[in-house]
Amino acid sequence: MSHDIEIDGPVDQQELGGRPAGVRTASARPVVAMRGIAKDFGGVRVLNDVDLDVHPGEVVALVGENGAGKSTLIKILTGLYTASEGSIEIDGESALIRNPADAERLGIRVIHQDRHLAGRLTVAEQLFLGSRSAFLTGRALDRRAERELLDLVGLDVPGSTLVDELSVAEQQLLQLAIATITRPRVLVLDEPTAPLAAGDVDRLFATVRALQEQGVAVIYISHYLQEVRDIASRVVVLRNGERVGELDLADRDATLDAIVQLMVGRSVEEFGDRERVAPSSMAEPVLAIDDLTVAERLHGVSIAVRPGEIVGVTGLVGSGLEELADAVTGLRTHGGTVRLGRTTIRSPRAFVRAGGACVPANRHRDGILNRQSVRENLTLAALDRITGLGGLLRGRRERAIAGDLVTRLDVRPANDTAVAGSLSGGNQQKVVLGRWLAAGSTVFVLDQPTSGVDIGSRQQIYAEIDALVAQGAGVLLVSVDLEELIGLADRVLVLYRGTIRTELPRSQATADTILAWSTGAASSSSAEAAPLPEPVDGPDRGDSA
Repeated sequence: MSHDIEIDGPVDQQELGGRPAGVRTASARPVVAMRGIAKDFGGVRVLNDVDLDVHPGEVVALVGENGAGKSTLIKILTGLYTASEGSIEIDGESALIRNPADAERLGIRVIHQDRHLAGRLTVAEQLFLGSRSAFLTGRALDRRAERELLDLVGLDVPGSTLVDELSVAEQQLLQLAIATITRPRVLVLDEPTAPLAAGDVDRLFATVRALQEQGVAVIYISHYLQEVRDIASRVVVLRNGERVGELDLADRDATLDAIVQLMVGRSVEEFGDRERVAPSSMAEPVLAIDDLTVAERLHGVSIAVRPGEIVGVTGLVGSGLEELADAVTGLRTHGGTVRLGRTTIRSPRAFVRAGGACVPANRHRDGILNRQSVRENLTLAALDRITGLGGLLRGRRERAIAGDLVTRLDVRPANDTAVAGSLSGGNQQKVVLGRWLAAGSTVFVLDQPTSGVDIGSRQQIYAEIDALVAQGAGVLLVSVDLEELIGLADRVLVLYRGTIRTELPRSQATADTILAWSTGAASSSSAEAAPLPEPVDGPDRGDSA
């Protein structure tokens, strides 16, 4: 079967009884119908009898905890895996999808949670790779790419920019442009907003709604349940490899709590009351950032983090937020100074030796050792605890530390010999955090720590962060997740075009206020916010910016 089949046109609003335009009624023939899908790996069944259908112009959300089977189901649809049992129909006809090329011929395109881009290509070359436009050369190709990126996803970057030079969020928008420029019939979005700030999410949703109007069927995978309610008409829930329910989001009983209970089998509250002892404003900072400057990105940023304190930092794409954690941990060349206690940090090695820990934004590239075991990943930064005289490995000690952390963090599967790259994204993130728990770190730089992580796992990670600060650790939380910042941080600093525009105490850190400052819409006279304190001159200063 080929992708030449006609795509249904835009949907009439009255046909839907008032639903958003572009959403088909259940009576329409589905573009995709997956029936009785099962998948076994080495005799272990990870998917069992799962059904999924999507109609033209409909957005169906597929949700579940990390490891529930969502990615496996999508990899079967897109030809990366072959189902052990079950069938797939496209427009009512049986389809054999043996590889990704088969899926693409059928008009199925996917944006994976892991970005699949060639870093040394230019943006223009990546966008038009394999298309007729690739025969254009030089500035003509760049101009074409710049127009397409701006029109498709609102991304304004030079076509000659190397992909590796883009931020994580910009790479995500580029992936969306690559998928939509081919005019797909079925588009799968796997955690598409994880690295995006609020303004970029709006741009992505606008693109999705435009595709709906063209009759494209969309499968939307996300752990951000409020976004699911905003963009989807139905939600299908997987748990432990099985379909456990479907909710029509137009139904008033389809609340976020109802979705969560289907996902995890219990009620979950992410932040609770979180009554913590307020950190002392007079304590000496455990992390002091003074006049930090990164060429064309950050300009004179000063931050102090004290023992038992969580300082949140946020901003939009291009604000300098993407560079902040790398500069603080010594990965990126910068001006100014960074100190852990009284140690000046000039390299990642110095950062770790001084008690620093970093959970990076891109766990797949910078955080996890994909081919090593969970045990090796967990104990990587704690070699002094698992080696004896002459550097000989103390295997029993290594197993004990890894086993304790697997249990404490609820890593699934609960097998510390499993290959880390085979774990779901949320479980990989638990392993990355666990590495620093094993090392006994005292200062944590957490860069988008729950990106692509399900609600149950987020709750566990938040509990660990609270436990760390209760023991006197300091946390610099770099995040575009406003609920996360508001729920965790004692103070929120907002970056705008490379500078800190304001500091919001916990009592004033609302989503509206943060967005106003991050977009430049707010000023000291138009929004309630704490005035900026004086920059930190040294580790003995109590102020921060």
